[in-house]
This record gives sequence, C-alpha cells and structure tokens, in this order.
Amino acid sequence: MFNKLRRKFVLIVMLSLFAVELVIIGVISGINYYNLNERADALLQMITDGGGKFDTEHLDRYSSVQPPSDSGDSSRPEPPQGEKKKKKLTNLFGAGDVDIEERYATRYFYVRTDLDNKIKIINTSHIAALSSKESRAFATEILESGKETGYIDGYKFLVTTSEKDKLVVVIDFNSDINTAMNFFLISCLVGFGSLVVVTVLVALFSRRAIKPMVENMERQKRFITDAGHEIKTPLAIISANTEVIEMLDGENEWTQSIRHQTKRLSELVQMLLRLAKMEGEVQREMTVTEFNISDAVIDVAEPFITLAKSKNKDLTLDVAEGLSFTGDESQIRELTSILTENAVKYAEENTEIKLTLTRHGKETVLSVFNNGEPIAEESLPKLFDRFYREDSSRTRDTGGSGIGLSIAKAIVDSHKGRISAKNTDGGILFTAVLIKGKANKEAKK
Repeated sequence: MFNKLRRKFVLIVMLSLFAVELVIIGVISGINYYNLNERADALLQMITDGGGKFDTEHLDRYSSVQPPSDSGDSSRPEPPQGEKKKKKLTNLFGAGDVDIEERYATRYFYVRTDLDNKIKIINTSHIAALSSKESRAFATEILESGKETGYIDGYKFLVTTSEKDKLVVVIDFNSDINTAMNFFLISCLVGFGSLVVVTVLVALFSRRAIKPMVENMERQKRFITDAGHEIKTPLAIISANTEVIEMLDGENEWTQSIRHQTKRLSELVQMLLRLAKMEGEVQREMTVTEFNISDAVIDVAEPFITLAKSKNKDLTLDVAEGLSFTGDESQIRELTSILTENAVKYAEENTEIKLTLTRHGKETVLSVFNNGEPIAEESLPKLFDRFYREDSSRTRDTGGSGIGLSIAKAIVDSHKGRISAKNTDGGILFTAVLIKGKANKEAKK
C-alpha cells in the first residue's frame, strides 16, 4: 500500500510538471514563430513597397542617410553627426522595430515578370547563397504555385501584382528558422532534464511527503481491527445469555430477534476485519498457486442453483472447461461466492441469472448477470464503495450490508485486475477481469 501510494504521488507530480513544461515551451515557441513570421512579413512588405529596395520611409530615424545602392557599393553610411544610434527592443508580439541595420542584414532577391509570368528582371545583388539560375527556378516555382505568400525551403516570398507587371520578393530566413529550431530543441532538452531531476528528487522525498497520509490510514485500519476484536466479546456474551434465557424461559420472538441481530452483527464485524486486512496486507499473505479456475468457480456456484430455485429464480452456469489461473484460489472462490450471492439476492422472481467464465488472451473474465431494475449510471461505480447501498429499502428487505462488493473489488485489485458493473438487457452485469500470472509476479516482488 505504501509503495503504491508513493508511485502514484511521483506519477502525479511528474505528469503535472510535464504538462506545465509542455505549455510553457509551446507558448514560448509559438510566440517565437509568430514574431519570426511577422518580421518576415514586415521586411517583405518594406522591400515590396520600395520596388525591390528597402522603403526608406519606414526608416525615418535615419532619413538623411541614403540606403546602399544596388550597384554593389558596400560603403556603410554614417548617421548624422552628434546623433547616437538607439537600439529599440523587439516587441513581445509582432515584428518589432526595423532599424537601419536591417538593410545590411537581410538577404533577399527579387524578380519582375509581366502579367503572363514571363521573367523580365532578376536582381540577386543582395544575396550570395543563390545564383541567378537558382533564383529563376525559385521564382518559377512560386509563380506556378499561385500563392501570394508562403515559405519554400526556408525562404519566404511575397508576390504583388500591379497593372503592368508582377514583383516577387524572396527573403532568406534559414538562419532565423535554424535559430528558432535550436531554441526549441534546447528548451525541450532543458525541460526533459528538469523533469528527470525533479522526478528523482520527488521519488527521494515522497516517503516523507505521504508519511502523514500513510500513518492516518494505518491508524484507521488499526482502529477497525481493534474495534472488531473488542466487539466480538460482548457479542459472544449476548449470544450466550440469549441461549441461557431460552433454556430457562423457552424460545420466543424476542430471543429469536436477538440471535438474528447478533449473528448479523458478527458477520458484519468479520467482513470489516476481512476488508481491512485485504486493503493492507493481502499481497504479503496471498497464497499464489496455479489452479483450475473452472472447477473452482463451478464448485462455488453450483450450491446457489438450489438457493435460486427456492426463490423462484433460475441460475445457469456457462463455464469454459479446463481454464487454469495463477492466483489465490481461496480469494477467487470468495469472489465467485460474493458475485453469485449478490445476483441471487437482488434478481427478480421468475428470471434467469447467468454466470459466465471465459478466457480472452491473458485475461480471465468472470461475469454474473441478473434481471432487475436498472441502477442510475452515476451510482454504478459507487456500488464497490464500502457501505454503499443504491436502494436502502430493498437492502433492508434482503439483509445486505454494503460490504460484499467492496471485498470483491479488493480481491480483484489484489490480482491486478478490474471489476465493473453496467446496466444491460434489462438487468445488471458484474464483470471481473483477472490477468493470468499478474498476481504471481506481484507476489514475488
């Protein structure tokens, strides 16, 4: 139980941290991509507005400085004397400010065509990575795609059409994209590393974190165990005194009621002790063997056939022959008894109860169906809760305590299986799925 709680605690922390890191990395990468795309659009529009050159109206801080000519002059213009260059921070969202340095840092080329996409001019003076031939191929591919803007192999383009011709501007954004990808990969590596470190730390300190919870659960189990044993003594005295009274004064309806309620309370105490034991030490006390589960189920269920007939009900068994199972045979027998008794108890008169045992791969499936009023869907999972009774008036008539199905669930859990209940075909179907060999593996740990 303690180790199971620790694993759940570590898993919850790990998944929570993973979700937070995933959101943070996703948001930062999304903003980075958005800003990159906006900056590309701003530069493309600026060059397009300038007819293939930077539109100096957008660079009014240095409006007196002439942009570099297309002739290849690489001399760098100076800002007006006495005026200092001011670098502005990029906006959190969007392209940010574009200053004079962009015209030197941006690698691009442009192509002019007529309205029929026949190339007239190719200018590659602002880019060294592509030749005129490669630029022509790029422009042809862009024009054939019919798109006005988009990315091709790390290059972003913008196509504008005027009354006389078309202008295709292509900017090299490979460096920016690679930087963004490197940032994303580094973020993922850092996130993964922090996840591993935090998981190790949580695993180391989880024992201390859940210690109060474990101690509280242990106190509850000790209380149930101690109280159960303390109740046994007065119950035995009451039962003995009732027998003495009957010996002296004879049996009457009051002594019968006392004996009935004493017996019922004794059974309830035994079930409580059994449930507390199963929730705590069942794994250490399980006797795991390989046995014929088909024979065990038939052996337990057959006596209920007579009981069902006495109540005008018909119990049929559909058990696959020769099925073996590795687990605690006594617990599997008790599981079969609980589900079968529950079905016989709550089935309507003159209806059929069906018990089925099948094998699907490694899963052994025990199911019991009985006709009866459907149970509210939200109440179905609660049937396996301790003391839960979906219909209290009906339970009083049948004498149920609300613990049997809790024990059934504890048995299935101890065999690393699952149990469920659902409304179907005018009744309710209980299904216990047991995984062959799983209990054996857990018991050896």
